[in-house]
Amino acid sequence: MKNRLNYFIVTVIVVFFAMAADVFIIYQLGNYETRFLEIYGAEQDGYVKIILEQINRLDDQGTDEDITEIISTLDATASRYWTLSKGDSILFVKSVTETNRYKGFTDGTYYATETASAFMNSLNVNEVNHRIIYLDEDRFVASGMIFNWQGEQYRICLLTYDRVVLEDNILLECKNSIIIILSLILAMMIILSMMMSRKIRKQSRALDKQEERVIWQNQQIERLDERLKREYAFSANRHIFRNVMLEEFLESLDDKNVYPLHFAVFQAQSGEAREGFYDRMQALLDNRVLRFAMEEQMVLLIFVKYNREVSEGLIESLEDIDVRGLGDLYCKDNMRSYKAQFRQFWKAVKGKCEKRNCTGNTD
Repeated sequence: MKNRLNYFIVTVIVVFFAMAADVFIIYQLGNYETRFLEIYGAEQDGYVKIILEQINRLDDQGTDEDITEIISTLDATASRYWTLSKGDSILFVKSVTETNRYKGFTDGTYYATETASAFMNSLNVNEVNHRIIYLDEDRFVASGMIFNWQGEQYRICLLTYDRVVLEDNILLECKNSIIIILSLILAMMIILSMMMSRKIRKQSRALDKQEERVIWQNQQIERLDERLKREYAFSANRHIFRNVMLEEFLESLDDKNVYPLHFAVFQAQSGEAREGFYDRMQALLDNRVLRFAMEEQMVLLIFVKYNREVSEGLIESLEDIDVRGLGDLYCKDNMRSYKAQFRQFWKAVKGKCEKRNCTGNTD
């Protein structure tokens, strides 16, 4: 759950970054457009100066109509047109038809927006200025100035709709190309982040499953190890049991009704001889022979479910110069308890040892 939450957070961060980058790109494109319009406005200022030079060529006999006629002969469309005002009165707007609509109105009526009004108030005498203004929510690049003629002040302005500049084929193509490329890059970032997040989530799930499998395998190994330890701990061919455990084994064999049993007692001449005897037992005997270390270098072997001839042959093969047999007892069944039969056998062995000046004790 925690990993899923982390991947979700990473994906959200990438998406948020892409959205922020998109907003930043749009903002920068807006700045780019504004700056481009500013540059265009500077070039447009030169055109206004040229028209002013034509107006100044009129002699003193010229009238307002002459100035209006010069402006009306210029190319004008809905996207690019001229305005002329004398004092606060409008003399010309776009065309003769449009001018008639504003007869008797002040230029403040036409330039009613905040940006347009600020532009008109910023104009200086014989100094062309430009600014980006808004008229009825449309954006224009406006260039204008104040000039004196026959003792009167006139305001002349040239307005160009921003789309005329910005939707030029080459410029628009470049702008659209930038937007498309950047949009594709951002989309690829989002898609790649989601793909990577999904891949990492799958790998995490695979690792979790692998970790669970490793834990399960370790548990199985531990169980097998415990089982092997238990088997090793009670494996007759690997252990020499102490004589205090003898009666417990005999009772267990009685309870399980295991038969026949063959008891055999050996005595080594020394501790080293007994250790060598243990090595021989390891090589010759299997798990069905129980081994008990008795006192005075004595060793008791109990052959479980052995044929008598086989067990007797093994008993004979175990004897050598340093280890001699003290006696053996073959029990076909446990009609009398093994414990009782062994006690009688052990008593005889002890008596035999006493005659040979040796002792042994199971108590």
